[in-house]
Amino acid sequence: MTALIEITGLKKQFGGLAAVSDVSFGVNEGEIVALLGPNGSGKTTVLNMISGALTPTAGHIALAGDTISGLPPHKIAHKGVARTFQLVKILPSLTVAENVIAALAFRPNPLWGAPALERASDLLADVGLAGRGGEHADDLTYIDQKRMELARALAAEPRLLLLDEWLSGLNPTELAIGIDLIMSLRERGMTILLVEHIMEAVRALCSRAVVMNVGKKIADGPTAEVLADPGVIAAYLGEGHA
Repeated sequence: MTALIEITGLKKQFGGLAAVSDVSFGVNEGEIVALLGPNGSGKTTVLNMISGALTPTAGHIALAGDTISGLPPHKIAHKGVARTFQLVKILPSLTVAENVIAALAFRPNPLWGAPALERASDLLADVGLAGRGGEHADDLTYIDQKRMELARALAAEPRLLLLDEWLSGLNPTELAIGIDLIMSLRERGMTILLVEHIMEAVRALCSRAVVMNVGKKIADGPTAEVLADPGVIAAYLGEGHA
């Protein structure tokens, strides 16, 4: 398999604090990889560096062999990286369809007018919001706002999708729906790097897991093996549980 994203020696320093220290891993084409770790381990900081929200202090990030580390977010997005956020970010004064059309208008091959509306309708149907494009975004339930945010990310036709705790805050029924939705993306061959705390979802979706603790990578391998690793268990639960 070919690595789509390759991260080498990644570091991020905030003053005297090393939020990420010498982290290296790759994600292959068509793979869903979990990026795990306790709160404060540096996972979202890694996603922020991949997407351009933060500039690495050191290290290298390549997408399909092209260096993207240090580029501004819009240029990284145009190269094929899309993301969702821990806290859903919507355009509340717009309709559901307009939220998606905004993404269609700013991708490298923009869509406008009737073609954009048709594509937005298709994307909303893909995430379970068929026929709801005319509703106001701020009237949606939490799970439906997450669906809309995912449709907006998919509108960019990403090569790499970054999901930052996209499944958090869902009730059990919504969680099952969310897992099925991400599975459908996997079946289409999408490459996903997923930050998640819900291990049920990680086991169901991810063939591989990378684990961080206090800014460093402590494990990388098949999900079941990584989650059974005593060092990983200790990082999550404390030494007495290892």
